[in-house]
Amino acid sequence: MPPEININDVYQTFAMTSNKQNQYRIRKMLETDIKTVVKIEQVTWLDESWSSQEFFDCLNHPHWQCWTLESTNNDNLILGYCFQYIYKHVSHIANLCIDPNQRGHGLGETLLRYMIDYSCLFGASVIKLKVNTSNIPAYRLYDKYGFRIVQFLPQYYSKHADAYQMILRL
Repeated sequence: MPPEININDVYQTFAMTSNKQNQYRIRKMLETDIKTVVKIEQVTWLDESWSSQEFFDCLNHPHWQCWTLESTNNDNLILGYCFQYIYKHVSHIANLCIDPNQRGHGLGETLLRYMIDYSCLFGASVIKLKVNTSNIPAYRLYDKYGFRIVQFLPQYYSKHADAYQMILRL
């Protein structure tokens, strides 16, 4: 059984104050967030984006963890989100996305660190994810945190979009 620790308390207290003018917090995603999250997803991934039903299914699945990153200075505006699940000591990062207008400020890194910390707290020994080979900023972020390519997945996303399977040993 996972320990009774609320990792959200740690991150809300920390408040992501890398820029004193902007403060952020990570919280559990709500059904009312799905409309905003789908908009960010569609702008980012176009025809490869998840549907609102897929987000709803993950949000309501007992093993999935779904979070949003929001600005606490701007009417709690959602700036990004992430999805993860842990199964048999393996954490799976299924989705991590930042609004295109908010990229370049370390917000993706904040969500990634959060998922790594969450994985450690709940006993994962490995984190796995897949990343589009053309998504160089995401690849660099994962590489920075020690993720390593273990497999090339041709046409994983579509006929023209390959992926890397990456892992991080904790």
